[in-house]
Amino acid sequence: MNRRHSPIVILCALLLGANACDSSRAAQDPAPGYRGSIDGFDLSAYQGRVMVLNFWATWCGPCHDEIPHLVRLREDFPEEDLAIIGISVDRGRSSQIDAMLKLFIDHFGINYPIYLDGEQKFSAAYDPAAGYMRFVPTTVIIDQQGQIYDTHFGLSRNAAGKVDPYGVLGAQVQKLLDGA
Repeated sequence: MNRRHSPIVILCALLLGANACDSSRAAQDPAPGYRGSIDGFDLSAYQGRVMVLNFWATWCGPCHDEIPHLVRLREDFPEEDLAIIGISVDRGRSSQIDAMLKLFIDHFGINYPIYLDGEQKFSAAYDPAAGYMRFVPTTVIIDQQGQIYDTHFGLSRNAAGKVDPYGVLGAQVQKLLDGA
């Protein structure tokens, strides 16, 4: 299901996201792989690019289906135009989760940065009514000005109802890039 957000929801998401970040944190490392806790993540570091935020978990079957599509998007769009950020909402003991995420990233060949938000401090901003991320995967498309363009709950489907994350997300990214 796709849903456009009202200005109030967008404002809440941006305010909540801003409260989770501060300028004293280290600069973003856009290198692929596991980057650690979401506490070091600064969304504003990606301003000026289209962003795909993908909230997922290792136990989520549909997430396993979607990740290869995101890997392909990363391959097909230049990094200076598109930032893809994976945000795992896995929970558990830190050492176990860290090891599991690293194995998962290697297994799927994930070519974009992955952060862990096990306590859903950051994720909650994208579902403020619930205070946590209710659906995984959830993919949020953010335009170059930092505004939420679209949100996909579950696997993205095309107009015919067919599961097509690469086609749907790729078309939205291209539309935003063409309009820039």
